[in-house]
Amino acid sequence: MSRLCWLLLLVAAPLWAAEPQLKVQAQLVPGNNVVVGEQVQLQVDVLTDTWFTAAASLPPLQLPGARVQAPDSESEHVNQVLEGKTFYGMRYRYRITPSVAQTFNIPALTVQAQPGQASAPLNAQTAALSFQATQPPGFEPGETVLVADGLRLTQAVTTTPLKVGDTLTRTLTLQADNTPGLSLPPPDQAQVKGLRRYPQSPVIGNLDDGRGNITGGQRIDRQVYRVEQPGHYQLPAISVKWWDSRNHRLQLTRVPEISIEVQAATAYTPTFSITEDLKQLGQHSWQLSRHGMAWSAALVVLVLAAYLMHGLWPRIPPLWRRGYEALRWRFRRLRLLPLNPRREKDFP
Repeated sequence: MSRLCWLLLLVAAPLWAAEPQLKVQAQLVPGNNVVVGEQVQLQVDVLTDTWFTAAASLPPLQLPGARVQAPDSESEHVNQVLEGKTFYGMRYRYRITPSVAQTFNIPALTVQAQPGQASAPLNAQTAALSFQATQPPGFEPGETVLVADGLRLTQAVTTTPLKVGDTLTRTLTLQADNTPGLSLPPPDQAQVKGLRRYPQSPVIGNLDDGRGNITGGQRIDRQVYRVEQPGHYQLPAISVKWWDSRNHRLQLTRVPEISIEVQAATAYTPTFSITEDLKQLGQHSWQLSRHGMAWSAALVVLVLAAYLMHGLWPRIPPLWRRGYEALRWRFRRLRLLPLNPRREKDFP
């Protein structure tokens, strides 16, 4: 029995000692011939015959004349049979969008990964690749080329009655399939006499299928105008020229012009009439003046009466004292307290 165990150990020892394998493969999708503005994917498959203990480490890629989006957390599980042996791994994607017509050379990329049962991280290299970007028909050299599988352009505008001083907002939404949002060009910003335009920042983002896979891009632009003069205005039609990568032809998507009518600003009518207030204020002033004249006349009469009654003045103090004593007696009977606390002793 012991001899059999030793024999099995000797047979299995080379299998245990063998290091796991790491293989990488790269290919261009849809191919090595594209047009300017069309996105090409560099797919990198990282494979091993065991398993991975962590995500693979991919190097950065820079290509002059093209925008390169490095692989993100999005990846795809793949299985392949190579030389009669099953390999397991992940597929990563570099998204490349050429902006000039030329040949692009992609160097060999060194990928590092840690397969299970490996004593240390392993490295492997992809093969060097190249692709050719050409200018599509209908676009001048240096002209921005929008390439998409499909494109939609819609608009919305405020429809409330407009007067001088109001603002008008025209919202344009551009959506493209299989094209990132950063590749979408801005719409035409036409100047309209009598309308002052205020620039707004666009809202740019990507579209997905709900599972995290990017399916296209979206750009929302808002054109805000302030009405300065009454009259009839026409916001011009807006067109977007693009290359249909699915049907390989030039396309033109357009939204129609918009006609608006602007009325003159109505005269402001205050809630309270200032003229009426001033009129009433004048009437009150006249009434106050009449009251003042009446009091002045009464004062003159009193002065004249006092002057005529000067001979009766010596008799007034005794009459005042008798009236005061009578008033004190009446307060004492009614048990009323004085208003002046310093004279409380006068009313026990």
